[in-house]
Amino acid sequence: MSTFNARINDAYTKYSSDPTEANLSELLKASKPLIEYITCTLSGGILNEDAVQAGYEGVMKALTRFDKNMNTFATYATHCIIGEIRHYIRKEMKYYKPGFIDNIQKKAVNYLEEYYEKTFELPSEANISEKLNIKKEGISEILKAGLVSIDELNLDKIGCIRYESFKLPIEDRIVLHEAIQKLTGLKKKVIYSLFFKNRTQQQTADSLGINQRKVSRLLKSSLTDLKEILIEEVS
Repeated sequence: MSTFNARINDAYTKYSSDPTEANLSELLKASKPLIEYITCTLSGGILNEDAVQAGYEGVMKALTRFDKNMNTFATYATHCIIGEIRHYIRKEMKYYKPGFIDNIQKKAVNYLEEYYEKTFELPSEANISEKLNIKKEGISEILKAGLVSIDELNLDKIGCIRYESFKLPIEDRIVLHEAIQKLTGLKKKVIYSLFFKNRTQQQTADSLGINQRKVSRLLKSSLTDLKEILIEEVS
């Protein structure tokens, strides 16, 4: 990654002293490997050309805003590239993803930026894997969720490196999520309201337009159904 930075800084120095179209083209060419690296990292290995174009827009934005009193052009440009690609990917998320996967994606992007702030390098997949406590082969599956359907992910690759006290492993959370999806519509709403939105039974009843007694019955029935579904999953 430091090689990327050196090339970008050299190209910027040349462009800043002689801002021609040819030198701008050389700067963008020098930025291409870094842009593609960030694109692949943030999108789980999907090298989307529109996301790459967003990265180039980040370089152009850096050119208009860079102050020579800052660190280096490459450092500033990398922040702009990450920002533009991240914005593009968020905009392109078209498929449903569970909240816990969305939360992991946000942690991955935040870690990428924090790591770069400290080292002026971008983290490898192994770095991200260790930080998030997710097996290396599952990182790309997690990061591309939302860009592709959950059904297109290889969920078998997603798992924890080590178990943590009082924390459900991600592979178990995925199994539980899939089991909940098999509940009927009203039962699913009751489970999400009580356990994911932390509402009381009365609050759940009010939000669904039913009485609290029915919520209690649906909860009991839903937990029985989930138990049967999970037994079938592991048998």
